[in-house]
Amino acid sequence: MNVTLGRITARLADPTEPVAANLVDLINRNINPPTPVTASDVFIRAMYVVSDEVNSFGGRFPPEEHSRLAELLVDSPVIVGHRKDKLPIARNFHAEVVSRQGQSWVKSYFYWLKSAEGSENLRENIDGGIYKECSIGFTFQFPECSICGKDIRTCQHEPFAEYDDEGSRRICHFNYRQIERVLETSLVYRGAVPDTSVTRVAGLRSGEAATDDPVRADVSTYINDLTGLDNEQMYLVAPFYEGLSVTAELAGEALCVRRTSGETLPPRVTERFGALGFPAGSVIPGQLVAYRGKERLSREQLEKHLAGRSTPVSRLELKLFPQDGLDLSRLSRNDLPDRVRVIRHRIVGAAGIDTAARSLMTRRGARLWPLDKLPPAFCGYRYQPTNDGQPIYTVTSLDGDHCRLSFTDGKYNRRFVIRQFSLARLAKGGRFIADAADDPPKSTDAIESENPHGQLLALTRREGSYLLTLSGVLNGRFVLRPMRLNGRERYLFYCTATGS
Repeated sequence: MNVTLGRITARLADPTEPVAANLVDLINRNINPPTPVTASDVFIRAMYVVSDEVNSFGGRFPPEEHSRLAELLVDSPVIVGHRKDKLPIARNFHAEVVSRQGQSWVKSYFYWLKSAEGSENLRENIDGGIYKECSIGFTFQFPECSICGKDIRTCQHEPFAEYDDEGSRRICHFNYRQIERVLETSLVYRGAVPDTSVTRVAGLRSGEAATDDPVRADVSTYINDLTGLDNEQMYLVAPFYEGLSVTAELAGEALCVRRTSGETLPPRVTERFGALGFPAGSVIPGQLVAYRGKERLSREQLEKHLAGRSTPVSRLELKLFPQDGLDLSRLSRNDLPDRVRVIRHRIVGAAGIDTAARSLMTRRGARLWPLDKLPPAFCGYRYQPTNDGQPIYTVTSLDGDHCRLSFTDGKYNRRFVIRQFSLARLAKGGRFIADAADDPPKSTDAIESENPHGQLLALTRREGSYLLTLSGVLNGRFVLRPMRLNGRERYLFYCTATGS
């Protein structure tokens, strides 16, 4: 069962007019249109995209994934019937995690221009109950079996089948894990998520990112360029960690660490941090990050650890914002398992943000805050610097049905001959035998002289396998996995997640 491209269905929500000012502010900040819009320019509606129930495909978004999904929804297009040969009819500009009747839901807000062709017809069909349902297209890496926790594509369990599990009967489903990208949301004819309904939304509560769920309260606003920032302002730039935004203060002789929503983390977690050297009376914002040895773990693993569940987390780091009077030489005691650090950072003007972000960024980019608007007052911006020198790959047809895939791994050029290759079969989950070409050249001249067929967005070597993220002719995530066939060392080539 090859499940890496998902579409989940829900219903639209019907907000009242007039348009709330804070929604218009979010459009201008998150989408950054060339000409800022006003309340009189736009129609705004909202959709309940997914809940935490099992959908009709056997998949489920567990609540701990909702924060990530809400973040990825921002700036995704709204189309009709997943027809990607047509231009978008609207755009998602904000999303939040909310609770409805005891269930966790991801709610996305979208807008379209009143002056656009067919805009009034779209509004009437939504408000009149004709267009009531929607669907989300997304990519993810790991369909987690609810019975055994393994990849449901390779384990023995099947969605909707009933199994014995520790003395009880359970119906199998799979959880969407390691969500990578929201491709679009679509207006469609029929939904798949149970118990969706229409509601009225007047606007967001006051604040930068209103939410009914503390997991969502620290999601930063994504920006793809820096032109809209205040050139007179100074900014704090830091790495983007997949951690939890918190505040820390001294409570007696111990540190009290809280989520930005105000919820206090359990003492069994915070007592592992030292408190000597923490300035009395100060409330300092920071990031709580989970590690396994030196490897940073996901926000999902951190949340499980905080909930007392079994995880690979071996230690935590509390990365605090710079503050006068903070004596880290006394806070970071070697006799305690967890550590307090000042977050890696630079303070720069708007012109220096890109350089600072490149020097500090993780694979997910950097975060930045105006110095007069630090957490918890503002969740900050997430910024991903562009790479104008992005590596390329090529796909070249050979004799017969074979093709050659070429790319550079940073040291050598790599070439693989993929046998009996077909894009159509690949799109349907097909797997292909590949052979490494002999004597790869020790320079990049040969690949650069070929016609590029796309960009190599990411490359990882793991236990002899190549994990590739590509755009262009091949679009998505691909694997070249070593295997032994008839006594010969070969590779298996296949796709794990389809791109847009």
